[in-house]
Amino acid sequence: MPPARNAGEPMRLSLFDDVADGHHTAYLNGIVSAALDHGDYVVAASPEPIPGLDGKRGRWIRVPETRHRQVITGRRVLNRVIRLCASEQIDLFANLYLDKTIWTWPRNGARIARTIHVLHHAHHYLDDRRGLARLRTLSARKRLLSWVERGERVVVHTVRAYEILAEFLPKEMIVRIGYPVEAGSSTERHPHADGTSRSRQLLFVGQARVEKGAGVLLEALRCLPDDVEVTFIGPQNPSRRAELESRGGASRITWIDRYVSDAELAHSIDSAALVVLPYLDSFGRHGGASGALLDTLARGRPLVTTSVLAPQLPSDYEGAVVVEPDDARSLADGIMSGLSHLTELSRGAENQGPAFIRDQHSFEGYVRALLASDDS
Repeated sequence: MPPARNAGEPMRLSLFDDVADGHHTAYLNGIVSAALDHGDYVVAASPEPIPGLDGKRGRWIRVPETRHRQVITGRRVLNRVIRLCASEQIDLFANLYLDKTIWTWPRNGARIARTIHVLHHAHHYLDDRRGLARLRTLSARKRLLSWVERGERVVVHTVRAYEILAEFLPKEMIVRIGYPVEAGSSTERHPHADGTSRSRQLLFVGQARVEKGAGVLLEALRCLPDDVEVTFIGPQNPSRRAELESRGGASRITWIDRYVSDAELAHSIDSAALVVLPYLDSFGRHGGASGALLDTLARGRPLVTTSVLAPQLPSDYEGAVVVEPDDARSLADGIMSGLSHLTELSRGAENQGPAFIRDQHSFEGYVRALLASDDS
């Protein structure tokens, strides 16, 4: 392996993510921007163009978007990108979506001497799965261990993900870094409870998957006053949305069922009285970071969540009400408590949330930590 780079020395960095939807584009663009600010030369491989790669400071490699089941196609894409990066004498290859590339990563051929893999959810590696799922877990564990034994490191975003991987990987080869998001401006101030028509509006961010507790939220809505309404923002699975709508309460539910811009999401978070993230234990078991939680902290807005996401909050956080998961009555009580104390919650969220994001979840800090994670 080549000698370690001196601290602060610019690096020739390659970033790979061949998925364009969900969080992927904003995540990759933020990393590229921070790496360029750091003075590094960046080669980014993705389906969508990357701003700022002008040929002098780096370049973009167009790759087709592939899905989890497109293993052969994904492997061909990765092989091509790795060969190109090897020819450009790349110092560090950052595989930004290990969740999928655990199955598509080339078994043979060219490799970059320094490689790191970023894992967002650790469900492939849980040791309590059964049947075919367990066989996949054993295969994934064996494959990842072989990479780590070659000197490649794994980056995770939560304590839970670290714990899962530490069951079978050397701990020194696992690096935990806070998932990056953009913090709101420290000069922004948002309206507190003021009796306006939106002072009882709740917001649920993202897909209404079972593990995110959307069903529990709709159950809790029945226990809340009629003027409390909820908006679901983000693209939904049609069958899941239909199942939730069949539970009633349609007049109190608004669906913004599409991808939204960062600006529209920020406006929705700012406008809501409370962001509600009633995640279940099943989400926490996978070790994933909640982007919705981090976006809410970044905007300095009050929220209601469950103990599942509590470890991802700042210590002694005063901008959230935390309740037990999978308990509609507890969630309804937490929402009413939050609505009754909006001024205090909003002040705590404004004072602590954006500062926490800037300190622990900035793109600049993320890139510095990625680069340092491979220093020998």
